Amino acid sequence: MRTGALTLAVPGRRNTFEAVMLEANRLTPEQFTLFQQFIYRQTGISTADGKITLLSNRIRRRLRVHQIESFDEYYRLLTVDRVPGELEQFIDAVTTNETFFFRTGGHFEWFAGAFLDDLVARANAGHHERSLRVWSAACSSGEEAYSLAICLEENRARLAGWRLSIIGTDISESVLTQARAATYRPRSLEQVSPQRLKDHFVKASADEWVVKTKTASLCSFQRHNLLEKMPQPPFDCVFIRNVLIYFDRGSKAIAVSHLIDSLASGGFLVVGPSDGIYDMLGGLRRCANFLYQKP
Repeated sequence: MRTGALTLAVPGRRNTFEAVMLEANRLTPEQFTLFQQFIYRQTGISTADGKITLLSNRIRRRLRVHQIESFDEYYRLLTVDRVPGELEQFIDAVTTNETFFFRTGGHFEWFAGAFLDDLVARANAGHHERSLRVWSAACSSGEEAYSLAICLEENRARLAGWRLSIIGTDISESVLTQARAATYRPRSLEQVSPQRLKDHFVKASADEWVVKTKTASLCSFQRHNLLEKMPQPPFDCVFIRNVLIYFDRGSKAIAVSHLIDSLASGGFLVVGPSDGIYDMLGGLRRCANFLYQKP
């Protein structure tokens, strides 16, 4: 035993041992390709070739849940056994969800200002019903949808009597559960002014704030895959930001087509600066670098 202890202490041996163990717990290139293709088929998200360690770590969490020893066995569980609910859990584990309130503030300034100004004027002239439908696509844990709700709540006076609806969707059930809870920590609220924090949130604990019922009631949430058509009537405005960057050209084209189909005539599409879809929006009128209108 003493000799063994001394052997482990030889410089370099421990690092070599750990490296071997890490490699044994990583996806092989062949396994990585299988999961990479499966994720793409299910979500349209393209997993970069250099993400093998990250993907291995995230899948390993599901192995522990099911007490499975191999990646191959878990792949069979997903694709052959198709255990109910596991696909959603797998997608939750391997996708990235990070956002915060009023991310890219200029988009919300446009929404609460020029967009509502024009919509109210059209309604007053009899050219639009007194209703507003907004879709927060790939909404993650709901910060974008509730930011839009705050904008509408702050314009209640001129929207009196209107039917207002904000629908947030995401492919991940776990983030939708968070969105419905409407409970957030300070990191998500860094762009929320003290006045807005007072008007639209209730402090639930030392480090948690809950969106007030009056504001939260404007929002509803449901699961939706961007590669599928949205089963809802057309929207006056669709926000799709900072998610299509993870899609390749083929899946982007499918998602963008569905998004445009979901716009009402004259409706607006608000896009992220890095999503790389500008050349796919030829059927829309460019109003700004983030804003496109359906004729």
